[in-house]
Amino acid sequence: MLHPEKFHIDGISYSQTELIDFCQDAGEDTSKPVWKRDILSFIKLFLDPSEGDILQKTSGTTGDPREYLLHRESMIRSAQRTLDYFTLQPDDRALLCLPINYVAGKMMVVRALVGGLDLVTVEPSGRPLKDLDGSITFGAMVPLQVYESIQHGDDLSGIEKLIIGGGELSPSLIKKLGRMDSPEVYESFAMTETYTHFALKRINGTTPDDAFRLLDGIRIKQDKRGCLEVEIPGVTEGLVATNDLVEINSEGIGFKWLGRYDNVINSGGIKIIPEVLEQRIRDLLGHHCLVLSEGDAKLGDRLVLMVEYGDPNPPDDAWFELLHHKLSKFEVPKRIVTVGLIPRNLSFKPDRKAARRLL
Repeated sequence: MLHPEKFHIDGISYSQTELIDFCQDAGEDTSKPVWKRDILSFIKLFLDPSEGDILQKTSGTTGDPREYLLHRESMIRSAQRTLDYFTLQPDDRALLCLPINYVAGKMMVVRALVGGLDLVTVEPSGRPLKDLDGSITFGAMVPLQVYESIQHGDDLSGIEKLIIGGGELSPSLIKKLGRMDSPEVYESFAMTETYTHFALKRINGTTPDDAFRLLDGIRIKQDKRGCLEVEIPGVTEGLVATNDLVEINSEGIGFKWLGRYDNVINSGGIKIIPEVLEQRIRDLLGHHCLVLSEGDAKLGDRLVLMVEYGDPNPPDDAWFELLHHKLSKFEVPKRIVTVGLIPRNLSFKPDRKAARRLL
C-alpha cells in the first residue's frame, strides 16, 4: 500500500485525491505534450487498483515481443527495495527521463509515489539534463543519454546517485565515469519480469565493482546453457529464466554479464558473443558499433561490423588493419558497414532486428 501523506510531482505537492484529479484533468489537456500526458495517465492508472493489473509490452529487440501483467503490490515491493538500498527519503528529487511505456519509466514513478519523492519529469531524449534546473538525488538513464550528456558538457555532477541500464556501457564510457567524483554511478541489471534492477555494479569511487552484486534476498543460478535464472521473493513466481549468458562468482552473490544467448553467432564452428566483441571494438575504434551476421556459403554465418559514423568516407582500411592487429582471426569482421545512426528503440537500446534489415 501507499503511505506518503503527500505526493510530489515537479515540485508541487498533492494529496492522493488531488493527484488523481490533477492527472485526470491534465491527462486530457491536449495543450500538454504527449509524453507528459502519458506519465499523468499512468499515475492515475497506478493509483486506482480497480483498474486491475497493468499491461506491459516488451520491445522485442532481444526476442519476440511479449506482454506481461505487472502487479501493483510487486511493483511497490520492488520500489521499496530500491528506496532502502539507496536510503532515499521523502522530498528527495527523483529524475524521470525514460519513456513511460517501458517498465523502467513506470518504476521511477512508482518509487516516487511509494517513497514520497519529488518526481522531476523531463521529455525522454538523448540529453535529459540540457534544460534541467536544480540538483537531483536519484536518477536513471540509458547509456546513450549518459554518453550524449558527457559529449555536450551537460553536468552529471548535479545528480547524487545515478543508475544506468537498458544497454551495454562501452569501456571508454566506463573510464570517463570512473574518473568522476560525483554522481555515484551504478550499472544496473534488470528485465521486464523482475520489474526493476535486482543487481547493481558501482563503476566509480574508490572501490568500483568488477561484477554485478545481488540485492538482498535474491537468488540466482545458471541453466545448462550458461544463462541466468533469478528468483526475487515477493516479485517473481519462482525462478525466471533468461537468455543472458553470465559467470556467477564463487560466493553466488554476484555475476559477470557476457551477452545474450539469442545473439550468439556461429561462424565456421566458432561461437562469438557479439556484446563482448562490440565492447572491445568500440574501445578500439572510438565509435558505437554492432556486430551482426549474414549468411556465408563456407562459414554458415560471417561477421559484419556496423559502425555509427557520419562521414561519407570512413577509414575502412585503417579500421581493418587495427582490428586484424588487435583481434583474433575469428573475431575480425568480413566487412564493415557505416551508418549515420545505429537503429535504436524508444529506450535507446540498439535495435538489432532493424540493423539486420539495413544489411
